[in-house]
Amino acid sequence: MGRRRPGSGAAPLALVLALGLAVWTPGAAARADVAVEVRFRPLPADVRPLEAALRAHIVAAAKAWTGRLRTRDCTITVEFGIRPWPGRGAGRSFVSAPYRGETRGGRRVCEEGAAQEIRTGRDPNGDAPDVEMYFDPAYFRTLWFDPDPGARTAPMPSRGQRKLDAFSVILHELGHAFGFNGFRDPRDGSLPGGFLSAYDRWVTFEGGDFFFNGPNAVKLYGRPVPLARTNNNYHHVGDKGGAADPRLSGDLMNGVTLEWSRRYHVSALDVAILSDCGQEPKQR
Repeated sequence: MGRRRPGSGAAPLALVLALGLAVWTPGAAARADVAVEVRFRPLPADVRPLEAALRAHIVAAAKAWTGRLRTRDCTITVEFGIRPWPGRGAGRSFVSAPYRGETRGGRRVCEEGAAQEIRTGRDPNGDAPDVEMYFDPAYFRTLWFDPDPGARTAPMPSRGQRKLDAFSVILHELGHAFGFNGFRDPRDGSLPGGFLSAYDRWVTFEGGDFFFNGPNAVKLYGRPVPLARTNNNYHHVGDKGGAADPRLSGDLMNGVTLEWSRRYHVSALDVAILSDCGQEPKQR
């Protein structure tokens, strides 16, 4: 007790196929700015007073991700809502788009639409929102909103108050929208249709477990990265059980738990995984 699972990333709604691909220019990308716009679906009466806090947290969390990556000038629009959801919370890009014309095993490789937009500056779904995020009403009531999400230095509620850091939860869901997502069957790793995600390219299913085998992640972690299966889907790192790794269970993108009264941050491993999915990290 005293902990809650992170929400599950949902698969993208649509695959956008007829797109040209922008050319990435290192010098321009290093100086690029990603603006963040937040739109709200009609909110319940008890949530409406938190609209300004929600907007500030979403903007700051998106900047926390894009601040670790080389990006192009663009505007990412996040649509936020509250709705009953057994997975408690979810984040995803509304569309997927072809990734550099790449194919694997006859399947077209695609990437999250928001990931492509920050990488290339080109918006694959035009004026429509880029990212969807929503929370179950009961889950939302467990969130604590930092009075200054940019600084993240305010004292947090005690563990006994059973509150989750809203910034961390939003940061986690944006991770799915920027790349921690795919189309594999969570039961056996099989792929439907003629496409796979940039994340899926590096995922294997071995001995009943999922692993991420991207070269940057493997170099940093020292071996293929175990992914979630028993407590969440493979769009998360780590799993519970005898082989659980505390390095992964404490990661922002873990699939085991998000701890009460704990702040999470984008980790080097999270950035390495996104780099395997096509993003280029900024030098720190």
